[in-house]
Amino acid sequence: MKKKVLAVTLMGTLLLSSFVVRAEEEKETISLLSWYSEEQLGEFIDAFEEEYPNIAVDLQYVPPVQQYVDKFSVLVASGQMTDMFYTAAENKQEVIERNLAEDLSDMEIFSRINADTAGTYGSEGEIYAYSPDAWIGGVFYNTALFEEAGIEAAPTTWDEFIDACTKLQDIGVIPYLDDADNVHNLSQDLYQCMVISQEPDADDKINNGESTYVEKYTEPFKLWYDDMVATGLYSQMALGLNSDQVIDMFANEEVAMIHGGPWTVSTIEQKNPDLAYDLFAIADKDGNCVYPGALNVGMSISTSTEHEEACRTFLEFMQRDENILKWQKVSNNAIIVEGVDYEMGTVFEKVKEDAISGNFYLPQIAWKNSSGIYKEVLTGIQDAITGADTIENIPVRMDEKQAELSQ
Repeated sequence: MKKKVLAVTLMGTLLLSSFVVRAEEEKETISLLSWYSEEQLGEFIDAFEEEYPNIAVDLQYVPPVQQYVDKFSVLVASGQMTDMFYTAAENKQEVIERNLAEDLSDMEIFSRINADTAGTYGSEGEIYAYSPDAWIGGVFYNTALFEEAGIEAAPTTWDEFIDACTKLQDIGVIPYLDDADNVHNLSQDLYQCMVISQEPDADDKINNGESTYVEKYTEPFKLWYDDMVATGLYSQMALGLNSDQVIDMFANEEVAMIHGGPWTVSTIEQKNPDLAYDLFAIADKDGNCVYPGALNVGMSISTSTEHEEACRTFLEFMQRDENILKWQKVSNNAIIVEGVDYEMGTVFEKVKEDAISGNFYLPQIAWKNSSGIYKEVLTGIQDAITGADTIENIPVRMDEKQAELSQ
C-alpha cells in the first residue's frame, strides 16, 4: 500500500512539475530597454503581469541620458535590440533614419493628443513612440526678494525681465544664475519667443538648407548678450557651478531667479520648505512666449521584435487613464492627453493648458544633428561669456558644425 501511495505521489509531482515547466514555456516575455528604473516603473509592470499572467516584462534599466544612448547604440549595432525601448531627443534621429521602431499612429490615444506634439517622435504622419506627458520649464523666482526690490509682478516681457534683474542687483542680490551646463538657457528661450512664435518651422528650414543658424539665431543671441552679459547682469560665476549648487543658492535666497523644470521642485522644497517662490516664462519684447519644454521620452516597439502583439498590449495598458494619472505622480510632468483630470500640486499647475495645446518647444528635438549642434551652442555661449569669442560668431560656428556633420 505504501508503495502505491508513493508511486501516486511521485506521479503527481511529475505531472505538476511538467505543468509548471509547460506554463513557463508558454509565458511570453517582452524586453524593455528602459530610461526609467524598477522603482519608477515597477508598480506598472507588476499590475500588468497580474492582469496578463501569460506576459512577462523584462525591464533592462540604463540611466539617462548618455549611458542610455550609448547602450541603445550598442544594442542596435550588435543586432540585439530589445522588444521595446525609449525614444528620446538624443536617439530620435537614429530611430527614424534606421527604421528601428514600429508605427503606432493607429493607436486610439493619439486622437486625444495635440497632433504636433504626438508627432514629436515621428515622421511623415507616422508616430514611433508613445508618451502621455511633457515637461515645461520656466524661471523660478523668489517672491519675497521681488517684493523687497519693489518688483510688483512677474515679468511679462523681456524689458520687464531686464528691469527686474537691475532692481534685484541694486539691492545686492544676484538677479539670475545658470549652472555651467545650462548657460544657453536664456538665449535659447529668446530664440523660441522671437522666432519660433512667429515661424514654427524655422529649425526645419535650417535642417533642409532653406535657412541658416546665422539668419535665425543671431538676433536673439545678441539681445541676450547685450542686455545681460555686457551690462554685468549675468555673472561669470555660472561657469564654475553645477546644477545642485545653483539650486542651493536659490533655496538659500542668495539668488533671486533660476531656470528649471518639474524636476527642480522637489529639490527646492527639500532644501527650504518655507521658501516663497513662483514661476514665469521668458517672453520677448512684444510679450510673445513659447515655453521651454518637450514631450517626455516615449515607449517604442522595435521593428525587430517577435512579440509585437504583446508589446502593444503593454502599451495599451500604459495608455489607460488610471495609469496615466499614476504616471503623472511618478514623472511630476504635465499630462498632454485630453480628458484626464488631475492636479499637479506645484507651481507648474498654471502650465497644464499650455502642455495640452503644445505651447512649448525645444530646439534640440528639431535640430537635424542635435548632439553636435547642442555641444557647439553650449561651448559657444560659454566662450561668449568669457570673451573667448563674440556672440555674433556663435551662429556661424553652428552653421559650420552643421556642414561638417552633414557630410
